[in-house]
Amino acid sequence: MTIKNSKFCILICNFNFCILHFAFERYLHFLVILITTLMMGGCGTFVRYREVKPKEIREIAVKEPTPELKIGEKLIYEVYWMKMPIGIATAEVKEMVEIKGRKAYHLVGTARSHRWFSFIFKVDDYVESFLDKETILSIKHIAIRNEGRYQAHMVLDYDWEKRILNFQNLVDGTKATFPLPWEAVDEFSAFYYFRLQKLSLGKSLEFVVNQVEKNWLVKIGITNFGKMNLPQVGVFPAFMIEPIPYLQDKPLEKGNAWVWVSNDEKRIPLMLKVQVNIPFIGTVFAILKKIEQVKDLQICF
Repeated sequence: MTIKNSKFCILICNFNFCILHFAFERYLHFLVILITTLMMGGCGTFVRYREVKPKEIREIAVKEPTPELKIGEKLIYEVYWMKMPIGIATAEVKEMVEIKGRKAYHLVGTARSHRWFSFIFKVDDYVESFLDKETILSIKHIAIRNEGRYQAHMVLDYDWEKRILNFQNLVDGTKATFPLPWEAVDEFSAFYYFRLQKLSLGKSLEFVVNQVEKNWLVKIGITNFGKMNLPQVGVFPAFMIEPIPYLQDKPLEKGNAWVWVSNDEKRIPLMLKVQVNIPFIGTVFAILKKIEQVKDLQICF
């Protein structure tokens, strides 16, 4: 199966990997593969989600998020497509580091297709982000992508004093500089930025996600409440959000995404559902399979 569209990325490895996750036209192909991978793991253990009736929604409060990310937290997701597992994605708060004189979260994500699916389309991606602990802005983002025949090793260096982004692709030697008109986070950090923000019913959370030369305005609103039963993880009070990315005031119309998030201070993305407007692709899920916690680390460089 060949998809002749540009790639569609989230916030899943990014916004769950992303929350969030995101629909970016350049990563359309990647999102389809990634979401498929996330949704297919754990075949036969599909989640059960009990929705709260609309009249009860106003009676439920959204819990305040934790003020800091938990160092050592590692979330492991399986991706499903047509109830078949196609890959694994991880999102980790690896350590607290010092970079450019600033304390920053060192965030690491991976996405790998299962062996059987790699014969159709192999995905082996690795991303790193350095998120300023105080300002919650991106300092640096590294993405090593191996998706089918596509390869890239991208380094994005954010200079907020000069309001410029220094970009380079170490595979083909491309270098460029782009303006940063708004405060923003990179596409993987968006996953974590969301988890630190306060939410309220009837009001959208808005922030900017940078994707090299493009800056997406993302609006996120709560659409429902309920409980999420993850057989391998547990039962969580949860709410559902729908992130909608805008570019130049126009919403992206290549699909829809919904994320179920734990309604507690940890604000953990539990399941991602993506509907892509591409024949034979349809709906893909990414489901939380495991939560790991490793010893806290602090590194300066």
